[in-house]
Amino acid sequence: MKKNTSLYLAVGLIVLLAIIMLVFGLFFLNDKDPRETFNTFYLRFNQVSTLTLDDPVKVNGVKLGKVEDIYLNGHRVLVRIRLRTDVKIPRNSEVRVQNIGIMGERQIGMVLGDTLTYFVPNDTIEGHFDAGIAEALGLAGELFDSTKVLIQTVKMVMDSTVAAPEFQAQFKGLVKNAEHLEDRLLVMVNETDPELKRSLRSLNAATTKVNILLDSTQAPIQGLLTESQGLIKNADGVIGKLDTVTKRLLVLTEKLQSKDNTAGILLNDHELHDELVKTVESADSLFRVILQDGLDINVDFF
Repeated sequence: MKKNTSLYLAVGLIVLLAIIMLVFGLFFLNDKDPRETFNTFYLRFNQVSTLTLDDPVKVNGVKLGKVEDIYLNGHRVLVRIRLRTDVKIPRNSEVRVQNIGIMGERQIGMVLGDTLTYFVPNDTIEGHFDAGIAEALGLAGELFDSTKVLIQTVKMVMDSTVAAPEFQAQFKGLVKNAEHLEDRLLVMVNETDPELKRSLRSLNAATTKVNILLDSTQAPIQGLLTESQGLIKNADGVIGKLDTVTKRLLVLTEKLQSKDNTAGILLNDHELHDELVKTVESADSLFRVILQDGLDINVDFF
């Protein structure tokens, strides 16, 4: 019975040791330290490309966590990470999905800010995506496809134009017409060249005559301008005199229209004017009778 107890005890110790080794092996394989505690944060990106579960989360280049889950949240991607509890994330920190290998490996990279306000566990942090080799290869594939389509289009255009016999015949005819037009232009230039030269000589002669005429008329024109200036000055004097006369006539007219003088009274008194007219008419009749019959003077002596 004692032997069986010792055997059972040895088997139990071995099993317990195996369990302890298994647990520590699992922690080691999962890159976990039983003594460490973690907080959970959520990161939101437009896309994450080849980011996968258990990819590292590095803070200022130091691995302090890993990716636990990735799922679609509306039109964006939400990434759940676990981060050591001793790490505080300031609110002006920068979070990015970064490329770290030539095969498209990814990681979450954080650059801590300097503000004194911090995110708390389970907060959602906005992140950015850095394009890497996978995106470059995808763009290269699209570029190759576009280039292939472009080459096919160019080939089709060449086959329907330059490589087509009809186009070659039309092109040769166009070249011949261009050569014929060039010959005609050369003939026209040769024929019109002497006439152009004569026209240029005539133009030069006319220009010379015009210059001579301008030189000869410069002095008379200058004198005419001087006399015109004198006339303008005299005209200024005449205008001044006319202004003076006009002012005097205005004063005289005002006096004639007023009743403060004899002329004004005579002009403004209609009855007096009528009597004067009648008196003048009577005097005129008397003078006519005297001129016609003579003047008889009778003198009576008492």
